[in-house]
This record gives sequence, structure tokens and C-alpha cells, in this order.
Amino acid sequence: MSILKSLKANPSANIALLMRNLYFVRAAFALAWAIGLLSLINMPALVISLLILYPAFDAGSALYDAYVHRASKNTLAQTTNVVISLLTVIAVLVVISMGVPAILRVFGVWAILTGGIELITAIRRWKELSGQAVLIFGGAVSIIGGSSFIALAGKPTFGLSSLAGYALMGSWQFLFSALRLIKQARQNTQTDLH
Repeated sequence: MSILKSLKANPSANIALLMRNLYFVRAAFALAWAIGLLSLINMPALVISLLILYPAFDAGSALYDAYVHRASKNTLAQTTNVVISLLTVIAVLVVISMGVPAILRVFGVWAILTGGIELITAIRRWKELSGQAVLIFGGAVSIIGGSSFIALAGKPTFGLSSLAGYALMGSWQFLFSALRLIKQARQNTQTDLH
């Protein structure tokens, strides 16, 4: 049986492969975004673009995730994440002239809300997909990170570069989850080939 026929015959293998690809893309994006933010920190116009791009990319990723899981008819978490991330784009545009503390507070609220969604979604997917322990951890870290962004936003030493650390943590989490899904996708596909 060909791999393509196997994927059609085994939707869980297909989901694992599609989610693996999404996680690799998200890992690469978060890494590139963090490096870009740190490299361009003294170029406000470019930093503004990056601050808008991150939640917009997250919205697109959540939309893709909802598409991958459309057969389950349970895509409320992903749809909610899309809405929250798009509202974050708008909020960043509104507060951009108010300075770094306001931007950090917006990112903090976004991290708390989307981290909570990630945590709940990963717990629900525990039986279906490997690698969810990392996403559970990542959801918890997002909630803690978002809370710290809000709490420390007014501190003079807490700037936009702290968002790069948050993105790097996300990059690691998605990379590790993608690697775990490689193993699951291979197991699911090989089972169908026999």
C-alpha cells in the first residue's frame, strides 16, 4: 500500500503528519521572529511590523490547525485562538504609540489567553497525538510568561527583548512536539502498510 493511500486510510496518521509540519513551521517562525526582534530592536518601524506579524502568524496557524481537525467538528479552541490573535493585532496597532509597557501588557493578555487554550487543547489531544506533554508545559509557560509581561511591563529593565525569550521558548516547544509526531506518524503509517 502506498504512503498516500495509507494516509487516506488512516486519518490519525494524516493528522500527525500535518500537525508535525505545522509545528516545524511554527518552530522556525518563532526562532526567526526572535532573532529578527533582537536584531532590529533599534529600528522602530521594523519592530512594529514584527509585533503585528507574530499574532497574525499565530492566527493563521490556529486557522490551519482548525482545518486539520475539521473532521472532529471540535475546533472551538482553534477558532477562539484565531479571534484572540486577530484582536491582539488590532490591540497592538492601538497601543503602539503608548510605548513598550502597553505593548507588553497586550502581549501578556494574549499569552495568557492563548496559553490557556493551548493547555486545554493539548490535554484533550493527549490520547490522539504524541508530543502533547510539551504543549501542556508550553501552555502553562505562556500563562506564567503573560502574567510576568503584565506585572513587569513598567519596569525599566523589562523591554521588548523579553518577548524574544518568550518566542524562543515557543520555538523549542514546537520543535520538540514536531519531533515527537515524526515517531507517531511513522508508527501509524507502518501499521497500515502491513
